[in-house]
Amino acid sequence: MRFVVSGNSMEPAFSPGDKLFVCRFFYKFFKPKAGDVVVLKDPRTGRPLLKRIEAVGGRECSVRGDNPAESTDSRTFGPVSTKLIAGKVLFKYSGFIRRK
Repeated sequence: MRFVVSGNSMEPAFSPGDKLFVCRFFYKFFKPKAGDVVVLKDPRTGRPLLKRIEAVGGRECSVRGDNPAESTDSRTFGPVSTKLIAGKVLFKYSGFIRRK
């Protein structure tokens, strides 16, 4: 799945407009771990968020933005169910260049 960063809560690692490849099936084979960057559903609104997993405990995890002053994360909405994780960010890419 492709994801485009729309906020600055993950700066400096990811900036608005960065394009990311997110593996939706990663956590079918592996467990989430601290340090993973994930796209998850906001537990309040359902909209996608880009966050880093801070801690994992059973079926819940705590997520945080790399830029805490600009991030709405588990400090605001508490731990989230791992079921809300849409996928793990595997890499950032710049897109494709069309040739004439």
